[in-house]
Amino acid sequence: MKGMKQTMLIVLGLLANWVSAQDAPSGGYTLAQCVEYARVNNPNIKIARVNEQISLAQTQQVIGRNLPQVSVSGSVLDNVKIPVQLLPGEFLGQPGTFVPVKFGTQYNTTLTGRVDQKLFDPSFGLALKAAKISTQVQAQATILAEQTQAYNIAKAYYQTLVIDLQKRLTIRDLNSSDTLLQQEQVRLKNGTTREIDFGRIQLNRNNLQSQLEQANRNYEQAINQLKFQMGMPLSETLSLQPLAIEKELQVNELPLADSRFFENRPDFRQLLLNTQLQDLNRQSNNRGYYPSLGFYGTYATNAQRQTFSFFDGSLPWFQSSTIGLTLSWTPFDGNQRRYRDRENRLNLETLRLQQILTRESAQLSLSNAQVSYQNLVTDIQRERDNIELARRILTVTELEYKEGIATSVTLIDAKDALTTAQNNLANKLISLYQSRLDYENSQGTILQYVTQK
Repeated sequence: MKGMKQTMLIVLGLLANWVSAQDAPSGGYTLAQCVEYARVNNPNIKIARVNEQISLAQTQQVIGRNLPQVSVSGSVLDNVKIPVQLLPGEFLGQPGTFVPVKFGTQYNTTLTGRVDQKLFDPSFGLALKAAKISTQVQAQATILAEQTQAYNIAKAYYQTLVIDLQKRLTIRDLNSSDTLLQQEQVRLKNGTTREIDFGRIQLNRNNLQSQLEQANRNYEQAINQLKFQMGMPLSETLSLQPLAIEKELQVNELPLADSRFFENRPDFRQLLLNTQLQDLNRQSNNRGYYPSLGFYGTYATNAQRQTFSFFDGSLPWFQSSTIGLTLSWTPFDGNQRRYRDRENRLNLETLRLQQILTRESAQLSLSNAQVSYQNLVTDIQRERDNIELARRILTVTELEYKEGIATSVTLIDAKDALTTAQNNLANKLISLYQSRLDYENSQGTILQYVTQK
């Protein structure tokens, strides 16, 4: 019976996974699993991949334009009124007059086939190369979409985990306050504490309850934002592996960045590829000074009938065929190519300047993230020490309060100090994770980083 029940649960789980197109981890999603889910389900990444396929199709179109082009055309005409021409009577032995003569037959049909093949196209090689580079540009766009989504997911993921950590810390403080409040209620009935002291403790407990309710609302909003970034329907349930604070706070030094780290960034690679494209465009424009040569051949058959009898095999059809060469050359176009070349050179200069800007911007982002991370490591250690100190002070204050040495004001201050230290730590955590994400994103290694989490 138990085995059958487990089998049913497995079947239901498989059906649920089939519907969502993604296995939901039993212990909650890790960051790497959230990113992997997005790579399959996020619409932005799907669009980027579709665009990549479009670019591949465009490359095949360039190749196809230089393969033989075969066309077939045909027509069937019914000359309801056959045209009449006037011929001089001298041709028919009637000098001085014009004789009306009908030319043609009532029914005519023609079928023509034509083959065209380019023999020499000075820009074909460049066009094919440009199409392949365009495919590479779109491939980098797909990587950029994946990296952008990974960054957004990681940002939302860590924010959600930190809010969950705040919830759990608040619940722990609230449970402690409930215990203290119950004890104070007994003391109030026994007359060993004052009404004002009981009221202060109750007020502190109510404040913690309000904080927990706000944290629950914040968590719901954060988890929905994470679902959106992942491409997960908001109606689905998403659970995350909780943040183990003692484990996560074992922060390490940042890995050293390579001196040419910016070359790993897909946006910088796109600029390099776009520069190549612009240079190919310039070369293609200049090759317009050369002629292009093509070959063509046609074959046609036609028939003329007074009655609609084209399917009568005993009546003749007349064939014709031609072959020839075509030459296309524009030796002078009003200096349009000359000015296009100037425009292309200016565009190349703009792209080179954009490369410098992108490189400098990446180095600035990397430096800022590195400084921020190092400062936050120190701040977090300080906040951890503050939490430990606040806990010790609260423990001593609770004992002194029970013995009547400390006042309720001192006790509430000690509790508030611990809550403040915990909230400060949570805020520093969010900033620390953000700085690390910025550091990896600046190097173009965000995907490698998050997939290890």
